[in-house]
This record gives sequence, structure tokens and C-alpha cells, in this order.
Amino acid sequence: MLKNYLKNQKILYAVALAASLIFCIAITSIGITKFYSVLQGGENYNDFPTSGFSVIRLLINGSYLIATVTYIIWLFNKKNTSSTFTDICKYAIPFLALAFIAYPLSNDIYMYLHYGAMSLHKINPYLNKSDSFVSAVSPFVNWLQTSTYGPVSLFFFTLSALALPISPLLGVYIFKIICLLVHALNAYLIWRFLTNSEQRSLITTAYLLNPILLNEQITNAHIDVLLANTLIVLIGCIYYQRYVFAVLAIWVGFLVKTLPVIWMPLVFAFLCKQRRWKDLAASVLLSLLIIAAVTYTFLPTVSAWSSLSNPGVSGATARSFHHSLNIFLNFLPALTVETKNSLASFIKYFSYLSWIVYYGVTLIKSYLSPNDSEINLVSDIGWTTLTLFLFATPWLMPWYPSILLPIAALSINAPHFVLTSLTFCLSPSILLGGGAGKNLISLVTSFVTIVPPTALLIFGRKKTMF
Repeated sequence: MLKNYLKNQKILYAVALAASLIFCIAITSIGITKFYSVLQGGENYNDFPTSGFSVIRLLINGSYLIATVTYIIWLFNKKNTSSTFTDICKYAIPFLALAFIAYPLSNDIYMYLHYGAMSLHKINPYLNKSDSFVSAVSPFVNWLQTSTYGPVSLFFFTLSALALPISPLLGVYIFKIICLLVHALNAYLIWRFLTNSEQRSLITTAYLLNPILLNEQITNAHIDVLLANTLIVLIGCIYYQRYVFAVLAIWVGFLVKTLPVIWMPLVFAFLCKQRRWKDLAASVLLSLLIIAAVTYTFLPTVSAWSSLSNPGVSGATARSFHHSLNIFLNFLPALTVETKNSLASFIKYFSYLSWIVYYGVTLIKSYLSPNDSEINLVSDIGWTTLTLFLFATPWLMPWYPSILLPIAALSINAPHFVLTSLTFCLSPSILLGGGAGKNLISLVTSFVTIVPPTALLIFGRKKTMF
């Protein structure tokens, strides 16, 4: 029995590694080709050079899907064993190496480097749009707006942009090194925080090898890997009752990307419920000091602060219920453009309002509930974040839900949340790219992204992960 199990594990490992290798070669081929083509005046596309069928697209989607399926099979059949973190890393090194080598398909890395170059030249990217400055990666920059990423992110952008005078490729891989190291650190922190868990090694390995994390946080080098780090620290501080440091972690996360601002009221309500008045006072003072320091240095105006809200995607939709609705409305020629826009706008604001009501109810329940434990606070952080992405985020990029995985890894007695989050993160694996268009591929992409986790959210409460 054990012999067959080990044999099956080796087969799964080999299949996943082979699929990852094909994915690495295919995505690097298209990424490097695009890089030199754009420098010579070619098309600066976001995902794939063609919107329809292509061999390279089939290779990328097919290999990624195979890697994801083998990961799921491994996850549900893996026996928990006691391993050191070093052993876990040795197991994961081939996949981490391939994710690092693979060249980014996303254009976001160029935007990061461009904002970093602006900072190096003493140009505030929160006050000046990206097209007000020319850098070595300007031909790759599509979003002609001020920076939507906080000063903490800007620090790493600037560090990587130091290599631009040598080569933009070097700048890309310096940032990817940062992402790789932070991802490994995140896994290590999870391993440390799960000291008393019987599934410590399994959960850590599952996090380290998760396909969406490898693809979006290392291969495509999205800054969500930094956000995940602050979230893991936040949860650790909550469990160890270091509440002032928890608030600090939220602020650092906010200065990476704005999402953590939604967790602050939950933590403050918890401190009030616990009557931790000293911690609450220290947290308020810390928050005021951070706001003052950031306002004095990076965000001196209201418009600079509002830049962090990403106004460039206002009215845009992708991979969401809102996007599916827009595509569906386009198939109804009897409706006028004004009627379609009115319906889409109504649904958007209704979803926002519904989520705000849900958040308010969660906040009130957490304050009034007699079971005001740290475990419940982490659960509330998880569910409010998941529902925000799933129902109230019209512009839903495939890497957004990846921030749910640190919460899932450190959630205690929350199998429903774990299963729903994992499904939400892995669903986009079926189709990469094409999520913001108006064709059938985009409709299918939106469908497979939102329907499986929604179904589990509604009907899967009795499901368990392990």
C-alpha cells in the first residue's frame, strides 16, 4: 500500500514538473519575443498576441491546467508527514526555479519599473502620470495614470529600477528575485505560525507550491506577494495578541496596496470589544503618525491619496459577475446603449451597497458576539475579503484572490472558507488571459472564475478540505 502511494506521488510530481517546464518554456518564449518586438515598435499586447486560437496559447493554457489538476490531486491525496522547512524547500525547489526563470506575461512589471525610475529621477509618481516621464520601459507602459501602489511598493520598484540603465531585463529579474524571496519567507512564516498544527508540513508545502502563487506572485511578479507577507504577519500578531503590531502590519500592507484598509475596522472593533484601551490608544496614535509621515513625504495632496484607489479601472470590468452581465447585455440588440449602461451601473452600485451592508452586519456581530476570539477575527477578515472580490469587484484580475490563500493557510477550524478560497484561486486556471474582452472566451473565463466559488459559498458549508 505504501509502495503504491509513493509511486503515485512520484508520478504526480513528474507530471507536474513536466507541465511546469513546458509552461516555463512557452511563456518565456512569448514574453521575450514580445519584449524585443515592442522595443522595435511592435504591438504591446497584454496577454496573447492573438485573441483567438494559437499553438502557443494552447501550450500555455494546457500545461498550466495540467499542473493545476495534478496539484489538486496531490493536495487531496497527500498524507501529512512531519518535515523540516528545509525538506519542504528541497521538494519545491524545481517548481520555484521554473517560476523564477519564466518571463512575465503581464505588463505590470514594466509599470513597477517605470514608477521606480520616476522615483529615482525625483518625480513623484503619485502626482505625475506615467506618460509624463520617459524610461527604458516606457514602450511597455499601457496605464497612463499616477501610481496606484503605495510607498512601500515604490521602495522595491525603485530598488529594481536601479538596473534599468544596464538592461530592463535585469530590472525585471531583480524584482522577480525579491518576489521569490518574499514568497519563500511567507511559506516559512506560515510554517512557524503552525507549530501546533498536525498539518503543518502539508499546509506549508501546499502554499509554497500553489500554482496561482507561483504564476502570479513569482512568474508575473505581482506585488500581491508583498501584500501576502503583511497579511501573514497581521494574522500572526492577532494570534499572539500583539495588536499594535497587527495595526502596523495593516498600515504597511495598505502602503503596498490599498486592500488592507478594509481590515482596520474589524481589528479596532475587536480591540474595543476586548477593552484593550491601551492597545487601541497606541494604535490610533501610530495610525496618525503614519498618516502624517506619508502625507509629508509621498502623498502631499488629496489627489495623491486618491491615486491609490486605482481610478483608471473605474467603469471597467473583467472576470466578474459584472463583466458577464456586460457581455450578456451586448447580446440584446433591442436594448439601447443608455439602457445597458444604466443596468450595468445599477448592478455595480447595488453590489457595492450589498457588500457594505454585509460588512456592517459582520462588524456589529463581531462586536456583540460573546465568542470574540482571535480565530473569529481572522475568519471575519477572510470572509469579508472573499465576498468583496467575488461580488463587489467589477475589475477582477486573476491574482487578486491569491491574497485569500495566506488567510486559508492560517485559518483554524474553517474548512468552508479554505475550500471556497482555494477554489476561487484555482478556477482561473482553466483559461489564462482574455478575461476583459467581449467575446465568448471572455464570457467563459468570467464564468469559470466566479461560478465554482459562488456555488461552494452557497452550497458547500458541509464540505471539508482534509
